[in-house]
Amino acid sequence: MKATHRDHFKLAALTCAIAAGLGLSQTGFAQDAAASDDAELDALLEEVIVTASRREESLQDVAIAVTVIDTQEYADAGFVGMDEILPFVPGVSVVEAGTPYGNFVYMRGINAVLAAGVTSYVDEIPFGSSTVYTTGAPLDGTLLDLGTMDVLKGPQGTLYGASAIGGILKFNTRKPSLEEWTGSASANLSDTNGGGFNQLYRVNLNGPLIKDTLGMSLTAFSEDSSGYVDNVALGIEDWDDYEYYGGSGSLLWAVTDNLEVTVQGMYQNATLEGTSTIQANHADDMLQPGIGAGEPWFGEYETGVAAINPSEYEAQLLGLTIRYDLGFAELVSITSTQELSFGQDADLTVPFAAYADLFFPQNAPHTSAVLEAELGFDKFTQELRLTSESNGKFEWIAGAFYVDEDGFNVQDLIVTPAEDLFYANFPSHYEELSLFGTATWYFTPDFDASFGLRWTDYSSDVELVARGPLVAPLPYSEIGDDVTNYLFNVRYRPSDNTSFYGRVASGYRAGGANFLLLDTSGNPVTAPFYRPDDLVSYEFGVKGGTADGRFQYDVAAFYIDWQDYQIRVTRAGLGVAANAEKASSQGIEATVSYALTESLTAMASGAWVNAEMGADEPDLGAPKGEQLPLTPEWQASLGLNYDFEIAQLPARVGGTYRYKGEMPVGFGGYTDANGTYFPPSLPRVELDSYSLVDLNAGITVGAFDFSLYVTNLFDEWAWTHFAPSSTAASTGTPTRPRTIGGVVRWNF
Repeated sequence: MKATHRDHFKLAALTCAIAAGLGLSQTGFAQDAAASDDAELDALLEEVIVTASRREESLQDVAIAVTVIDTQEYADAGFVGMDEILPFVPGVSVVEAGTPYGNFVYMRGINAVLAAGVTSYVDEIPFGSSTVYTTGAPLDGTLLDLGTMDVLKGPQGTLYGASAIGGILKFNTRKPSLEEWTGSASANLSDTNGGGFNQLYRVNLNGPLIKDTLGMSLTAFSEDSSGYVDNVALGIEDWDDYEYYGGSGSLLWAVTDNLEVTVQGMYQNATLEGTSTIQANHADDMLQPGIGAGEPWFGEYETGVAAINPSEYEAQLLGLTIRYDLGFAELVSITSTQELSFGQDADLTVPFAAYADLFFPQNAPHTSAVLEAELGFDKFTQELRLTSESNGKFEWIAGAFYVDEDGFNVQDLIVTPAEDLFYANFPSHYEELSLFGTATWYFTPDFDASFGLRWTDYSSDVELVARGPLVAPLPYSEIGDDVTNYLFNVRYRPSDNTSFYGRVASGYRAGGANFLLLDTSGNPVTAPFYRPDDLVSYEFGVKGGTADGRFQYDVAAFYIDWQDYQIRVTRAGLGVAANAEKASSQGIEATVSYALTESLTAMASGAWVNAEMGADEPDLGAPKGEQLPLTPEWQASLGLNYDFEIAQLPARVGGTYRYKGEMPVGFGGYTDANGTYFPPSLPRVELDSYSLVDLNAGITVGAFDFSLYVTNLFDEWAWTHFAPSSTAASTGTPTRPRTIGGVVRWNF
């Protein structure tokens, strides 16, 4: 059902009246708002420090839209993983892959669909691929032992480099303590309606091996989910079961008062037989007669995939960080090696069994076609950065960054009876060197301005080894290019409780070598490379609150100009990268919180985002002004939290409301002024809006925390993501059914 303009007005008014998110802060407002004495009031006003600008600053003063998330509070309320946590952040959309990994994240309508548009950082280390030939999905570090998770809105091209046009997900692991031992062990047990029993176990340990000199931090997790999608073709219930485990560890060596060395590692592994996706029509009667547009083929939580689609995901990271205090500045060296591999089988019987019949009629009929694919990368990064001391007069940062990445992508279509129908292997290589710097002038203690530049030189190459009638091998291709990014911001603090900022910043994703495809006459039908896309963001924001800290707010308005928008196109039957002309996004985000009483806190966030094509794009079938896919125009979350005591034991109850507005996928097609029709590259589908309600409660008994939760209380069904296809089955990811569970944590 479509929301009316009046509904949107009510939602906007409500968003501006109540505040955002469980465990979510953009203003440093402490959520335990029982401020009945001076100690509690101090806690209420506790300053939140972030490193969004690559130096420590107060969250209220930093001239960037930043959301700080306490992932432990979300876990206690039943939310685990980026796909469940990030929808509470205004202006952020998650494209759910139906797996615990591989979920794309888009911010402010910047739906970067090839190379990553949102980059993950584990502390100071960027993790992820820089090319279009592996995977652009960011790393999910929410199950590590985090102090906080920071969400930085983009572009962040000057301080963080390529692939940060949408923003940054920064997973700040807990620093090893040199003073005392602490730790925790927890069990999160739940049951999903129509599914089964889910288990998540976590353990954290942190403390000194040699007091004041050597400390360690260690965390591990293991998750076993029973799934909730049934395969009616194979007769398998809960076929989207998965096992997911991993952890991280670090050693901190305080060599001297001025020198410290940190060695850290991270590992994640996930295996599953199927995904939480189901088949559906993208239009009335498409492929399955009698079923309407956007309706499931088999059932709301049923799939008809004809073969098991097992997959395995593995990610690992090793890092070395050296910090040396020179007095006038801090010198930081950050070195990392990282690997990611993802392998999956996919049932592509429709339409490729028919293609096999066409090319190999002597063995027809062909009964199945399963794609076995593996992709990933090996990557090395090195950053050197010099950060001046914070003196309130003139501050600067200067640095250099180097990356060397080898990517792999192998696809083999296994047909029954066996045929050499399709095999493709395209290794790639990416190398980059960047120099960057920023400077901040304080004209007065309350007014300052910053300027920054980043120059990047990179090279990219790719080749294609292929067999079968559907694709031909292609020669090695290489390009090189350089890009310059900038930022400029001003800040003004008229009072201790209010901060204004204005920001202009640019970002980019690297271009790359392309497959050189020829037509039957030997003429090229693809460009030898795709260009870097770049965008410039204009943003104005205000952060503040009342002197007693009970009311806090964070509001930002932005306009983004996106040029040479990277897209995927089909040339001679092969998907290659290309560039659209331009797109834009504008919007308003708001987060507010209010302590209604000493025990009752109201929270809310909301965003209006208007992202659209800036020109007609024939390759996409997208007319100028059409809304970009994968971002809702309206989004909001509301919450209440009540703190009280039971027999002098701290307790709480709370609830949240999540709203996701109508969201388009695909494109609509259009006819130009000459009467030529350009069909959509993917069919247009408008996903309905939906609302989810969640409840949680908890109590602390000595060293133990007990929590109970219900997510999706009313068992609402809707599409969280939909992938339309003109030639095969469209697929979508439905909302997770009502889940009831509890968490027990022992803190020691």
